[in-house]
Amino acid sequence: MPQLNIALAVIALVIILVGAFSKVVKKSLVQEPMLAVVVGVAVGPYGLGWLQIDTWGDQNTVLEQASRLTLAIGLMGVALRLKRHSVRSLMRPATWLLTVGMLGMWLLSSLIAAWAFGLPLWAALLVGAVVTPTDPVVASSIVTGPFAKKNLPLRVRDALSLESGANDGLAYLFVMLAIFMVQHDADEAWGRWAVQSVATGLLGATVIGVAVGWSAARLLAFADKHKTVENASLLGYTVAFSLFTLGMAAFVGADALISVFLAGLVFNFSTDRDEEHEEEHIQEAVAKLFTLPMFVIFGIALPLAEWLQLGWPLLGACVAVLLLRRPPVLALLLPLLRPTLQPRDVAFLGWFGPIGIAAVYYAALARGHTEDPTIWYAASAMVTASIFAHGISAAPLTRLYARHSARK
Repeated sequence: MPQLNIALAVIALVIILVGAFSKVVKKSLVQEPMLAVVVGVAVGPYGLGWLQIDTWGDQNTVLEQASRLTLAIGLMGVALRLKRHSVRSLMRPATWLLTVGMLGMWLLSSLIAAWAFGLPLWAALLVGAVVTPTDPVVASSIVTGPFAKKNLPLRVRDALSLESGANDGLAYLFVMLAIFMVQHDADEAWGRWAVQSVATGLLGATVIGVAVGWSAARLLAFADKHKTVENASLLGYTVAFSLFTLGMAAFVGADALISVFLAGLVFNFSTDRDEEHEEEHIQEAVAKLFTLPMFVIFGIALPLAEWLQLGWPLLGACVAVLLLRRPPVLALLLPLLRPTLQPRDVAFLGWFGPIGIAAVYYAALARGHTEDPTIWYAASAMVTASIFAHGISAAPLTRLYARHSARK
């Protein structure tokens, strides 16, 4: 009970402080996820020792379930703030980013893992798959709010949101393929992957997401027509149906992240209440209540002692992933992303492909299947490096983008 009370107090204090100074934080070198992680480290076993995640239950289970819930809420917020015309115009570049782009990031990340840790092929590919997806939670801290609206065009904000929302779920295919290859021989692994990940995971998730999103939109339209719903209840409505989608997908063994994101998109595009889907009403409130606590938990769980034992190879892997995982891939894709995205857009997106809660979720999922702690040590270090590197550079590079656009 003392652990619960301390956790509630700490998390509530973080949410209050971030809410009170949100406009200042957005323009500074210290972004919201960074603050939450620092607080988590400060109150965790390597700081004041107030909170010990091991006393809450199995650490891996806590991280997996907490990150899954956080991603569901974050993905719903991303889906609801995307505009229909933006998705239509960005469909071609998004397709390239979600196919060739993801494959390129997976292979480069895997090569870095093999080089740094001396891992065998499929273990390296598993680490690479874990850190491949662009995180929608960290990305949202970069592309939402008045500061981002003032300095970044809608196409850049929506391109990062659309990609991060979609590739979170698609990374499931890469992660599960690597897990099956580590656990089984090749023939059995491919068979399990085709049935469990592609047929049930991907196709099942698509059916559930579309069905739930369309049904939720129709139910809201019915309630509007018969005057049984209040405007103020929409936030709770969308959060509830995102959790419903999450539970339904998990129950049948489908990829819950794909289901939630598709449900949000279908709901968004099937209703005319666009004024209620503004990020001020959905994303900002939801992010502070649901995503900041996850960053605090992540800070508490960081394996700092194990990082020190891994030493320079881990540091080199983090730097290499930041510099080589994404920027070269998007630079090569530039001719295919034009004319929808300009070179300065691609340069901005090439750097801002943060690694975050999605990697925490997949690292916990992989560790639960393989019981290899190296995956968690590597992924947690890369997530931390990304949170701080992209957080510190977010405001300055956003201003630089705006100045360059003004000169153009």
